[in-house]
Amino acid sequence: MSADRLSILSEKIISLLIFEERFEHILEEIKGEKHSHIADELKLLIARDMVRPCRDLETEKASGILYDSDSLKDYSFTLTSKGLSYLEKFIK
Repeated sequence: MSADRLSILSEKIISLLIFEERFEHILEEIKGEKHSHIADELKLLIARDMVRPCRDLETEKASGILYDSDSLKDYSFTLTSKGLSYLEKFIK
């Protein structure tokens, strides 16, 4: 794996987020991984500005950069321009 490449799990996650998706959908799509690993990887992608929380599902309000990292199930997520650029460069 190149120094510029993300982990396989991160690549799986970002490939699901071209369009807005709920955390629960991400869990359903990625089989064989512990939910806690997926949550940690998603938080890392948010910290690296590759993914952003879109919407608080309880209030239906845009969440911007603020979200409760202990309640990922309450949010939907999508790629940032940096995440989309990564997809275009590395994932065919």
